[in-house]
Amino acid sequence: RSRAWQRRERVERSAPGAPPQMAAGSNARGGPAAPPNSLGALCMAFRRLTEREDGVQLVYVLDPVRGGKVLLKELQPGGRNPQEFAAQQGGEPFGQVLGLYLGCLQARADGEGIRELELLCTCLKTWVQMYIEVEGSGLWMTPFMMFLCNMARRTAIQLDQAKRTEAATDTFLKKLVEIHRELFQKLNKERAKRAGHVWVCCELLRAYFKLGQISQCSFLLTAISQSLNKDGFSPTDLPKAISVTFYFYWGKHKVFTNQLQDADEKLTWAFNNCPAKAKFNRRKILLYLVPCKLRLGVLPTQDLLKAYDLTIFVDIVQAIKEGNVQVFTERMEEYAADFIKMGTYLIMMRLKFTVLRSLTKGVHRQVLKQKGEGAGTKLDIVPFEQVFAWQDGCDQDETACLLSTLITQGAVKGYLSHEHRKIVFAKDTPFPPPSKWRQ
Repeated sequence: RSRAWQRRERVERSAPGAPPQMAAGSNARGGPAAPPNSLGALCMAFRRLTEREDGVQLVYVLDPVRGGKVLLKELQPGGRNPQEFAAQQGGEPFGQVLGLYLGCLQARADGEGIRELELLCTCLKTWVQMYIEVEGSGLWMTPFMMFLCNMARRTAIQLDQAKRTEAATDTFLKKLVEIHRELFQKLNKERAKRAGHVWVCCELLRAYFKLGQISQCSFLLTAISQSLNKDGFSPTDLPKAISVTFYFYWGKHKVFTNQLQDADEKLTWAFNNCPAKAKFNRRKILLYLVPCKLRLGVLPTQDLLKAYDLTIFVDIVQAIKEGNVQVFTERMEEYAADFIKMGTYLIMMRLKFTVLRSLTKGVHRQVLKQKGEGAGTKLDIVPFEQVFAWQDGCDQDETACLLSTLITQGAVKGYLSHEHRKIVFAKDTPFPPPSKWRQ
């Protein structure tokens, strides 16, 4: 049990939208293992690590950017095909996978992108099938599966970008989606393989967001939810590299479907469990969590925004505090393209009513301060018309319309008296917090 737990701890790294940053592994003395210096040594290392069931170190050895730099030297353009050699030296039953993997790297060296993707997909399917057949949870096999998924996705995107001039777009990514759907269906039947099942779900969610097929995400999330309810399975029990990524995409989907309370819950969990050193990934979570928090009335600190380079929100947060409609409008126009690209433009535009609520509250406070205790709850509408005209260029009718909308949404408790040109505020909590508003 302790060995399995140690393997799990090494897998636990989080990476929403990016390859998991997994530990390099260690040798018998606890330090980083020396990378293999030849193709034969790499095959022997592969064989040894699969026998030891050390998935994290396996990824380190096979990654050409890290421990597998020998592959860049050995696999040159026009070189011999290493598949047969690797399959023999890699041992049973995993040598076949090593052969396919080295074959795809040889195809990359030869500039054959399509063949590289084909071999990667075959390698991924073969590894997943072995993962399904292995006894127990097979958790040690998930790091390499995640690594292959990341490689295949990047290769597919590169091939699609190279063919942007042609009529058909995202052809290779769509083909990869079909493979992931097939793997998802297989893994859905394997209760002991929840880690791989959820990771393939993450890959599909990531692809659907990139393809703009948001409606397809509901099917996947429903399948995971059914597993959760049926088996008592919880994604939080998985390695953090998987659970954080899953909760990020789950929360992102909730943002797109305007289920902000649920989105806040999922994204907050993802952020709190994402390692502090994974700053890029934490920032990616905040790009969706901050709009949710703002809509629910929770304002992030300026220090947090600056720490994660979220200058896109700095002036907007200040505008909400001050009720400054002019600054809010200017910043929304400036960053409109960024919010549209992220898919948060509509939720950010709805924050204008939060700004207007702050502005109305400021006018209300100032009028009460001038009139003293005898002001009561029935106030003249003229000061509100003047301030709305100054901040947002509104005439009398537009001001009345905006105030009516705030009342309808529950941002202001009260009513308008057009005949007497008055606005009557509730005695108790005239400005409810945003979390209590009607969606």
